[in-house]
Amino acid sequence: MTKKTVCSLALVAVLVLCVQSALAQNYLSTPAKQSIQQYGPFTNTKSGSVTRNAGKKGQCGNPAGACLFYGGDFLDNPVGPPSLPNGLSNEDTTFIFGVPYGGAVYTPFIVPAGQTWAVTGLFSNDQSQYGVLDQAPNVPTAAAYWEIQQGILPGFAGTILASGTAAATGTPTGRSAFGLFEYTVQVTGLSVNLSSGTYWLAVVPICSNTGNPYCEGRFFLSDVEYINGPPKNAVGTEPLDLSYFNSPFFFYNYGPTWGPLGAVFGDGGDAFSAGVLGTK
Repeated sequence: MTKKTVCSLALVAVLVLCVQSALAQNYLSTPAKQSIQQYGPFTNTKSGSVTRNAGKKGQCGNPAGACLFYGGDFLDNPVGPPSLPNGLSNEDTTFIFGVPYGGAVYTPFIVPAGQTWAVTGLFSNDQSQYGVLDQAPNVPTAAAYWEIQQGILPGFAGTILASGTAAATGTPTGRSAFGLFEYTVQVTGLSVNLSSGTYWLAVVPICSNTGNPYCEGRFFLSDVEYINGPPKNAVGTEPLDLSYFNSPFFFYNYGPTWGPLGAVFGDGGDAFSAGVLGTK
């Protein structure tokens, strides 16, 4: 019985690897496309949504920490409009590259009046074939580019208040869609104070090791939908239709993500799954 179990697990591992290899070919088409829905139509794909490493009340992120803001969980809604669930290029890899990233989604959040936030971490929930971040011999051994801006306008960058490349964790959320798996890419150890106002955050996964074939995998920041209420587990305020996509690779200069002329051409993109850790 034990031998059968081990063999079964080994077979599953092989099947997963084969499926992921096939998916890599699907998402590495030429030319590259910035949103998941552009690779459709998707048939015979298995989607799922479960909760793993769920934090206690007042927590978010993965690993969970004290939550100041969270856009909410991605949901591939089987009863909603099929074009709405989506994801947008949020990556710096050997396939989608640039300075300081190949593509980044800037998610808005609001620090309420009268509050000051001490930000200690940021995270994004990204759909990916592999979810692999930079590893040794690259330094840091796992990495993401992070940024907080204020004052972004269509076609214009705002003021960068804080940014950097830092060690990062990449942890499966247990959610999946489009044949991809979602990972929380999270940076901690930050020290940024924010007074009341509207800000934008970005956390971009980095996999730049040309010797690692998994660094050709794609990352798409999961979007979220406000259908009959806010997304599950959302914390704080994410202004709708105020996210921006900036990409040297795709020649986007802080273009809106929403609407028929937005980066996802009307297939979702009104809000995204990202968050802020810290205290107030």
